[in-house]
Amino acid sequence: MQRSGRPSLERKLAFLRDPLSYADRTVRIETIETHFAWVFLTARHAYKLKKALRQAVMDYRARAARRTGCREELRLNRRLAPSVYLAVVPLSTDRSGALKLGPGARVEDWLVKMRRLPAEKMLDWVLTRGTITTTRLEPLLRRLAGFYRRARRHPMDGASYVHRLRRQITANRRTLRRFGARLQQGLVESVADAQLECAARLRTALALRGARVVEGHGDLRPEHVCLGPPLCVIDCVEFDRDLRLLDPYEEMAFLALEIERLGHRDLAKGLVRRARVLDSEDVPDAVVHFYMSHRAATRARLAAWHLDDPQFPDPRPWIARTHSYLRDALRYARRARRLASPAELQIRGWPAFEQGRKRRAAHDSRHGLRKERSDRQDRELRVP
Repeated sequence: MQRSGRPSLERKLAFLRDPLSYADRTVRIETIETHFAWVFLTARHAYKLKKALRQAVMDYRARAARRTGCREELRLNRRLAPSVYLAVVPLSTDRSGALKLGPGARVEDWLVKMRRLPAEKMLDWVLTRGTITTTRLEPLLRRLAGFYRRARRHPMDGASYVHRLRRQITANRRTLRRFGARLQQGLVESVADAQLECAARLRTALALRGARVVEGHGDLRPEHVCLGPPLCVIDCVEFDRDLRLLDPYEEMAFLALEIERLGHRDLAKGLVRRARVLDSEDVPDAVVHFYMSHRAATRARLAAWHLDDPQFPDPRPWIARTHSYLRDALRYARRARRLASPAELQIRGWPAFEQGRKRRAAHDSRHGLRKERSDRQDRELRVP
């Protein structure tokens, strides 16, 4: 006889922490709690249960929404980790009301089942225990270069792309202002002001990047990179497509930011240099540092979210992390501002566009096409 009541969250968590709940004969379950989920590690697998919460554009309060989120997580992460993301698994009750992993009389929740990766192969683990060279990252950089070439493209005209960046800067500031005296509001304002100034100075160089926007990973950090085997990148942002739509160099700048924060500045520089070679694109240093600043401010906002989460009663670590990212954001914005000189941008940004414009004009002339095509593209780059 089936019970009518739904199992409580505490009961589900207790079941998933019990080694006897799993078919792979594990003897110990390790539980990791994040802001958005719980992850249960067996000897061979990882099972991820999403929290029933709402945060900004993410709303997983309904069981059907969590199922959709699990399916999206599986689909999107198989792009860079096909052998890791195995299935979406129901957490069910049988007719007696007992919980079980897999199909049953009634589905109570959904989990993503993954292959467990060796901790010692994760990039953050490697970086905190020694030094590595850019050569060690070569397979990863080649994998990412191929991923971005194959990724679905979402090009934006120059004005729209710069406006989007400015809107994101303003949104970060607005969110961080909400925490009032818990955060250093003078630092929040300094970061946003410096970034908006950079966006204005770099508007032509940034406008050129709008055409490169793809649906990427969205959260390219060292703790999500496994150097292999298997070589893979896990845990992309599944709940907000807008966070995945970006210039590939913004993702590379994010990875460089996090590598530098782990104490490997030379490796971060080498990574960006090697990415330029693989992509045959000489993106200005000022743009890379602007992207690093922008991602640092976004990480500060995400860290600050924990201040309102009752699961994390001690706010001090999250205040410290928020301020650390904000200081990085300000430092990189100042670097970008120093590099945003006409000479720097002329060397690395404008000539490539100008040469392309001349080639298009010559092509149009040879084929008797109207010149307005080039003029229209020029106008798109005149960002107000």
